Amino acid sequence: MSADPSMSGDFTRMLDATMAALRTVGPPPADEAETPVVGEAADGQVRAEMGRDGKLHALHVEPRLMRLGSEELTAHVVTAVNAAIDGLRSGPAPQVADMAQLREQLQEVRDTAVPRLGSFLDALTEAQERMARGGQR
Repeated sequence: MSADPSMSGDFTRMLDATMAALRTVGPPPADEAETPVVGEAADGQVRAEMGRDGKLHALHVEPRLMRLGSEELTAHVVTAVNAAIDGLRSGPAPQVADMAQLREQLQEVRDTAVPRLGSFLDALTEAQERMARGGQR
């Protein structure tokens, strides 16, 4: 009993295409580093780092700015954070999967894989039965 190489290749290609489409729907993999969007104020002395999730990840303020009054310092912080938010908004749009294409790919996998897997299981069952009979056909 030998598997048809073209069958496994077709099946692998369909699964690869489906997995690629699914990756566009979910969040990026954990091992894929996210580059933050940075907004600055006061000539780079205040830096706000926003994640692609829209959350503030870090805020850096040069220590010498701590001598400023609270109103002036907070104005620089607000400017830096708003610049980072603007950077998020103007950045590349998240990739969105074509759900119709994904449905078609999944349907093709189901329509192709289920019968092939059924044939494979039938062949395994037949081989097991032959072995149980002592190798007779």
